[in-house]
Amino acid sequence: MRRLTALISGRVQHVGYRSRVVTMARTLDLKGYVRNLPDSRVKVVAEGEVTDLERLCRAIRIEDPLIRVEDIQVQYSEAKGAWDDFYKIAGERETDSRLDTATVFLKELIVVVRDGFIETNSRLGSMDCKLGAMTVQLERIARTQEKMVDRIDLARKEIVSEVRGLRSDLKGRLGGRLQVRGRRGDYLRVRVKMES
Repeated sequence: MRRLTALISGRVQHVGYRSRVVTMARTLDLKGYVRNLPDSRVKVVAEGEVTDLERLCRAIRIEDPLIRVEDIQVQYSEAKGAWDDFYKIAGERETDSRLDTATVFLKELIVVVRDGFIETNSRLGSMDCKLGAMTVQLERIARTQEKMVDRIDLARKEIVSEVRGLRSDLKGRLGGRLQVRGRRGDYLRVRVKMES
């Protein structure tokens, strides 16, 4: 059995670092404590098998959005068997400062969420403008189609009127000589009469 004494520097106070150390140390069945120091470092004292102490030393080198370990100073010595579990030692008024820290993080989270909503609203506004422009274009296309339908309808009426006029002219020129009976031979006789 050996004792590990580690001094950890970085962003390690008031960010949940000691709780993580306690969890890891208890998982490895180590005995000892973790506490904040006045110089912003964290002190870890752990007793156990050397392999478990080395694993703890590697595991406490944490870097995540809140915690950033920059340096770990390690010393090994003889174990004294002074602890029956692994503990987190809290200083005076530490709970209050922890709540203050949580409040700061909560405020930052609120700002991030609010900025995210502002950006989302801005993008939705931009999409709304684009959809408005597309609506105007679709209305313009619909009006153009209506005009085309009206023109086609007018052209159809003009064609029908023109055909009727041509039939009337044709009847007038033939002077009643045109009698169509529906057989091919009759059509040929009509054609012959027209040519003579």
